[in-house]
Amino acid sequence: MPTMLSTLEEEASNFDGFPSHVDTTAITVVPPSPPKKPLKTFADIQILVHQGRKQDVKNIIRNNNWPVNDPIRGHLWPVLCSQHMNNSKSMDGFYWDMVKQVFGTNELSDKPVSLPPFVEPSHCHSYFLTHRGRCIADRVVSVLGYSCPDIVYSPTIYPICAILLHFMSGKLYFILSLFLFTYIIQK
Repeated sequence: MPTMLSTLEEEASNFDGFPSHVDTTAITVVPPSPPKKPLKTFADIQILVHQGRKQDVKNIIRNNNWPVNDPIRGHLWPVLCSQHMNNSKSMDGFYWDMVKQVFGTNELSDKPVSLPPFVEPSHCHSYFLTHRGRCIADRVVSVLGYSCPDIVYSPTIYPICAILLHFMSGKLYFILSLFLFTYIIQK
């Protein structure tokens, strides 16, 4: 079971709409131009998701230009990804069990982690993650490699993980990736 401290530290957000493991000083935020129509709220999108109106959700997301640091982005990614996950509640403790199995502890280590062989080192872009953020990305990708031994080569896993850690926890990214890989393998 994860310690409360490791879970809270990984999922904590700062005032910029990003988690604390993202270096917001390096991100250039372009002020948005005034929208022609008011931007949709998270509640508007959530209603459409619950109604199963996926095409409307896609259109809203394509046509609303929320700033990169808008807190709605942190809410949207998990909701959008959860549409593709069946039984995600049963996976809740699975990530932390796998972390404990792979690393022997749920605490985040500052020591370098050996990444799985399917990760291309030249593609390990951290996209403004702090040192702690890179440690979280390393941990998630390592646990993913341990959980999915069928992955032979996937150079984009690490950069996608780094970007999505701006908007979701490592646990949620792991669960989403696990569902996607399982879906791909079954096809």
